[in-house]
Amino acid sequence: MENTTSDILLWQQIKKGDITAFEKLYDNYADVLLTFALQYTNETSIAKDAIHDVFLDIYKYRSGLAESVNVKSYLFKITQRNVLKKHKATQKTFSLSTDYDSVILKELSFEDTLIEEENHQALNSRLAFAMEELTDKQRKALFYRFNEDKPYEEIASILGISIESCRTLIYRCLKDLRKKL
Repeated sequence: MENTTSDILLWQQIKKGDITAFEKLYDNYADVLLTFALQYTNETSIAKDAIHDVFLDIYKYRSGLAESVNVKSYLFKITQRNVLKKHKATQKTFSLSTDYDSVILKELSFEDTLIEEENHQALNSRLAFAMEELTDKQRKALFYRFNEDKPYEEIASILGISIESCRTLIYRCLKDLRKKL
Protein backbone atom coordinates (compact mmCIF):
# COMPACT_ATOMS: atom_id res chain seq x y z
CA MET A 1 0.00 0.00 0.00
CA GLU A 2 1.54 3.25 -1.08
CA ASN A 3 0.87 6.76 0.08
CA THR A 4 -0.81 9.02 -2.41
CA THR A 5 0.35 12.61 -2.63
CA SER A 6 -3.04 13.80 -1.40
CA ASP A 7 -2.81 11.52 1.67
CA ILE A 8 0.63 12.89 2.53
CA LEU A 9 -0.59 16.47 2.17
CA LEU A 10 -3.70 15.78 4.25
CA TRP A 11 -1.57 14.15 6.95
CA GLN A 12 0.75 17.16 7.10
CA GLN A 13 -2.19 19.55 7.26
CA ILE A 14 -3.85 17.51 10.01
CA LYS A 15 -0.64 17.69 12.05
CA LYS A 16 -0.94 21.49 11.78
CA GLY A 17 -4.54 21.37 13.04
CA ASP A 18 -6.42 21.82 9.75
CA ILE A 19 -9.96 20.57 10.44
CA THR A 20 -10.86 20.59 6.73
CA ALA A 21 -8.00 18.20 5.97
CA PHE A 22 -9.15 15.99 8.83
CA GLU A 23 -12.70 15.92 7.46
CA LYS A 24 -11.40 15.13 3.97
CA LEU A 25 -9.30 12.23 5.28
CA TYR A 26 -12.34 10.93 7.16
CA ASP A 27 -14.55 11.25 4.07
CA ASN A 28 -11.92 9.51 1.91
CA TYR A 29 -11.50 6.50 4.18
CA ALA A 30 -14.54 6.04 6.44
CA ASP A 31 -16.52 3.83 4.05
CA VAL A 32 -13.61 1.65 2.96
CA LEU A 33 -12.52 1.24 6.59
CA LEU A 34 -16.05 0.19 7.53
CA THR A 35 -16.00 -2.50 4.85
CA PHE A 36 -12.59 -3.59 6.10
CA ALA A 37 -13.68 -3.62 9.76
CA LEU A 38 -16.73 -5.73 8.94
CA GLN A 39 -14.34 -8.52 7.91
CA TYR A 40 -13.46 -8.83 11.60
CA THR A 41 -16.89 -8.46 13.15
CA ASN A 42 -20.51 -8.93 12.18
CA GLU A 43 -21.52 -6.08 14.46
CA THR A 44 -21.73 -2.82 12.55
CA SER A 45 -21.78 -0.80 15.76
CA ILE A 46 -18.42 -2.22 16.85
CA ALA A 47 -16.94 -1.52 13.42
CA LYS A 48 -18.23 2.08 13.38
CA ASP A 49 -17.06 2.72 16.94
CA ALA A 50 -13.61 1.42 16.12
CA ILE A 51 -13.33 3.68 13.07
CA HIS A 52 -14.59 6.72 14.97
CA ASP A 53 -12.05 6.02 17.70
CA VAL A 54 -9.27 5.91 15.08
CA PHE A 55 -10.20 9.33 13.77
CA LEU A 56 -10.82 10.79 17.22
CA ASP A 57 -7.35 9.67 18.29
CA ILE A 58 -5.78 11.10 15.14
CA TYR A 59 -7.38 14.45 15.80
CA LYS A 60 -6.73 14.35 19.54
CA TYR A 61 -3.06 13.44 19.19
CA ARG A 62 -2.44 15.21 15.86
CA SER A 63 0.52 17.22 17.12
CA GLY A 64 2.38 14.05 18.10
CA LEU A 65 1.74 12.13 14.88
CA ALA A 66 4.76 10.83 12.99
CA GLU A 67 5.93 12.95 10.08
CA SER A 68 6.34 10.15 7.58
CA VAL A 69 3.75 7.43 7.73
CA ASN A 70 1.96 5.33 5.16
CA VAL A 71 -1.46 6.83 5.84
CA LYS A 72 -3.52 4.07 4.25
CA SER A 73 -1.63 1.25 5.98
CA TYR A 74 -1.75 3.13 9.27
CA LEU A 75 -5.52 3.62 9.08
CA PHE A 76 -6.16 -0.02 8.21
CA LYS A 77 -3.82 -1.37 10.90
CA ILE A 78 -5.20 0.86 13.66
CA THR A 79 -8.78 0.08 12.60
CA GLN A 80 -8.03 -3.64 12.77
CA ARG A 81 -6.45 -3.21 16.20
CA ASN A 82 -9.42 -1.19 17.50
CA VAL A 83 -11.98 -3.71 16.25
CA LEU A 84 -10.13 -6.56 17.91
CA LYS A 85 -9.75 -4.56 21.13
CA LYS A 86 -13.49 -3.82 21.16
CA HIS A 87 -14.22 -7.53 20.75
CA LYS A 88 -12.00 -8.27 23.72
CA ALA A 89 -13.76 -5.57 25.73
CA THR A 90 -17.11 -7.23 25.10
CA GLN A 91 -15.61 -10.41 26.60
CA LYS A 92 -15.86 -12.46 23.43
CA THR A 93 -12.98 -14.81 22.89
CA PHE A 94 -11.63 -15.02 19.40
CA SER A 95 -8.61 -16.18 17.46
CA LEU A 96 -7.19 -14.88 14.25
CA SER A 97 -6.21 -16.97 11.29
CA THR A 98 -2.59 -16.51 10.27
CA ASP A 99 -3.49 -14.32 7.28
CA TYR A 100 -5.77 -12.01 9.34
CA ASP A 101 -8.56 -12.44 6.82
CA SER A 102 -11.14 -13.68 9.28
CA VAL A 103 -11.98 -13.80 12.93
CA ILE A 104 -13.27 -17.08 14.31
CA LEU A 105 -15.47 -16.67 17.35
CA LYS A 106 -15.38 -19.51 19.86
CA GLU A 107 -18.56 -20.82 21.40
CA LEU A 108 -19.54 -19.12 24.63
CA SER A 109 -20.92 -21.14 27.52
CA PHE A 110 -24.48 -20.55 28.72
CA GLU A 111 -23.14 -18.70 31.79
CA ASP A 112 -20.91 -16.51 29.61
CA THR A 113 -23.89 -15.69 27.42
CA LEU A 114 -26.00 -14.72 30.46
CA ILE A 115 -23.23 -12.55 31.86
CA GLU A 116 -22.76 -10.90 28.48
CA GLU A 117 -26.49 -10.18 28.22
CA GLU A 118 -26.55 -8.72 31.74
CA ASN A 119 -23.53 -6.54 30.94
CA HIS A 120 -25.21 -5.43 27.73
CA GLN A 121 -28.42 -4.53 29.58
CA ALA A 122 -26.47 -2.62 32.24
CA LEU A 123 -24.59 -0.70 29.56
CA ASN A 124 -27.86 0.10 27.78
CA SER A 125 -29.33 1.40 31.05
CA ARG A 126 -26.30 3.62 31.68
CA LEU A 127 -26.45 4.83 28.08
CA ALA A 128 -30.15 5.67 28.38
CA PHE A 129 -29.47 7.62 31.57
CA ALA A 130 -26.55 9.46 29.95
CA MET A 131 -28.67 10.23 26.87
CA GLU A 132 -31.30 11.88 29.09
CA GLU A 133 -28.68 14.41 30.16
CA LEU A 134 -28.12 15.54 26.56
CA THR A 135 -30.02 18.42 25.02
CA ASP A 136 -32.76 17.78 22.46
CA LYS A 137 -30.46 19.03 19.71
CA GLN A 138 -27.70 16.65 20.77
CA ARG A 139 -30.09 13.68 20.95
CA LYS A 140 -31.52 14.52 17.52
CA ALA A 141 -28.05 14.80 16.00
CA LEU A 142 -27.03 11.41 17.38
CA PHE A 143 -30.34 9.84 16.33
CA TYR A 144 -30.02 11.08 12.74
CA ARG A 145 -26.35 10.05 12.53
CA PHE A 146 -26.52 6.58 14.06
CA ASN A 147 -30.15 5.45 13.80
CA GLU A 148 -31.02 7.02 10.49
CA ASP A 149 -27.47 6.82 9.04
CA LYS A 150 -27.79 10.34 7.66
CA PRO A 151 -24.68 12.19 6.44
CA TYR A 152 -23.45 15.23 8.34
CA GLU A 153 -24.63 17.54 5.56
CA GLU A 154 -28.23 16.38 5.90
CA ILE A 155 -28.18 16.52 9.70
CA ALA A 156 -26.76 20.04 9.58
CA SER A 157 -29.54 21.07 7.23
CA ILE A 158 -32.24 19.54 9.45
CA LEU A 159 -30.84 21.17 12.60
CA GLY A 160 -30.13 24.49 10.89
CA ILE A 161 -26.41 24.54 11.70
CA SER A 162 -23.21 24.42 9.66
CA ILE A 163 -21.67 21.08 8.70
CA GLU A 164 -18.62 21.80 10.87
CA SER A 165 -20.87 22.59 13.84
CA CYS A 166 -22.75 19.36 13.21
CA ARG A 167 -19.55 17.29 13.22
CA THR A 168 -18.37 19.06 16.37
CA LEU A 169 -21.75 18.56 18.06
CA ILE A 170 -21.73 14.82 17.37
CA TYR A 171 -18.05 14.47 18.31
CA ARG A 172 -18.62 16.22 21.65
CA CYS A 173 -21.76 14.18 22.36
CA LEU A 174 -19.87 10.94 21.80
CA LYS A 175 -16.98 12.17 23.92
CA ASP A 176 -19.33 13.09 26.77
CA LEU A 177 -21.20 9.79 26.53
CA ARG A 178 -17.94 7.82 26.62
CA LYS A 179 -16.86 9.70 29.75
CA LYS A 180 -20.20 8.95 31.42
CA LEU A 181 -20.06 5.28 30.48
